[in-house]
Amino acid sequence: MFVGFAQTDITPEVGAVIPGHFRKRISTGVHDPLHAIACVISDGQTTVAIVSVDALSLRRSVVELARKLAQSRSGIPAQNIMIAATHTHCGGPIANAFECEADEGYCRFVAEQIAEAIVKANESKREARVGVSVGHENRIAFNRRFVMKDGRHQTHPGKGNPDIVRPAGPTDPDVGVIAAQDGNGHMLGFIVNFACHCTVMGGTEFSADYPFYLAETLRKEFGDQCLTLFLQGASGDVTQVANTLPREPEFGEKWARRIGTRLGGEVIKTVALMDFLETAPLQVARSTIRLARRQVPEKMLEEAKRILSEDGEPTVERIYARELVLLAEEVKEQPFVDAEVQTIAIGRTALVAIPGELFCQFGLDIKRASPFPTTFVVTCANGMVGYLPTPEAFKGGGYEVRLARSSQLMPDAGSQLVGEALQLLQSLSVPPALPSPQVKTPAWDVGASPPELTGLVP
Repeated sequence: MFVGFAQTDITPEVGAVIPGHFRKRISTGVHDPLHAIACVISDGQTTVAIVSVDALSLRRSVVELARKLAQSRSGIPAQNIMIAATHTHCGGPIANAFECEADEGYCRFVAEQIAEAIVKANESKREARVGVSVGHENRIAFNRRFVMKDGRHQTHPGKGNPDIVRPAGPTDPDVGVIAAQDGNGHMLGFIVNFACHCTVMGGTEFSADYPFYLAETLRKEFGDQCLTLFLQGASGDVTQVANTLPREPEFGEKWARRIGTRLGGEVIKTVALMDFLETAPLQVARSTIRLARRQVPEKMLEEAKRILSEDGEPTVERIYARELVLLAEEVKEQPFVDAEVQTIAIGRTALVAIPGELFCQFGLDIKRASPFPTTFVVTCANGMVGYLPTPEAFKGGGYEVRLARSSQLMPDAGSQLVGEALQLLQSLSVPPALPSPQVKTPAWDVGASPPELTGLVP
């Protein structure tokens, strides 16, 4: 196998808009640089590229342009390229959401830098061994939706809210790790998959959020040459906020460092017992399905226009009113959206890319039904169709299901994408398990008397 890693800088100029909040934020500095990081893997017959991008989301047009440029320069087929946003809420002006609109120039720049990262990774690939394993971390991510005493579901009801009954959904503690090392055992880089919103840093400085500290932790352990791709898991309803724990709010640099460092520590523990293989066949499958958008009810639209016609402070209600008007116009022109589902198999491990904020339960459903022994669910990948809540969440209510450009699809959209992903997984062949490396067992481990131990302090 041949593997290469490379990164390019996508940090915007200070003064650009930072999407990810209701209100528009203007950047005032750079806490840590934003990157597009690519991993190119070849088994001699098939070559794939996997890219993580420090951004809130990626429009399909950005993905398609990046693929086109990368294919023309590297020869890697466009359909073999997976591009996923980390979903940092301190990234550049790349998304249309609430008070923020995308900067077209920046979007093209990001597409070009993604392609450049793929080209560099392809040129730098070398003979390598690849290992896959799954760690476990259940203390840094929490479901942010709760069933309240009145039966409704509420997003972030507030720490210690006495009306909280229970979480409305699960979390996924899996820390998926793909690692590559050269023939001398030097680590080339990592792909890390974990389900937790990148909403820790906040503020008005550009930041990759906790994945920055994850990468820093691994670089300190394995060397400066080691790059880390972070692939966001099914975290549409999962964040770092522990609403039921009586401690300080989990925001800011301190908590980003804590979360990233702890996640990096779990990766290090996982790699310590990882078996590395010299061969792993690569497979790719993808399809595009059409999803219906929700119509804005006429009465709701009239009320939105009334709110906007009156003078007033830019409240959340006014922001949502603007969203409804914009969404109604978009749905009138385009009542459906196309969503790509992609799978890349690396040996007995499959990556499933979903172009939206998939709820955690859906991610668990894909993993449990997958024919592959190890499956990583990658969200915000190859486009963005918005939130993908479960049918139960639509019944319960809450922020993620409230009609807006960020939550625009019919309630069955998530189920459709899960079904399509499972069909693609079934279309691939699961290679047979290779025998584990043989380890000679000392005779005294199997019943014989142990050797005499001397010089031990009791």
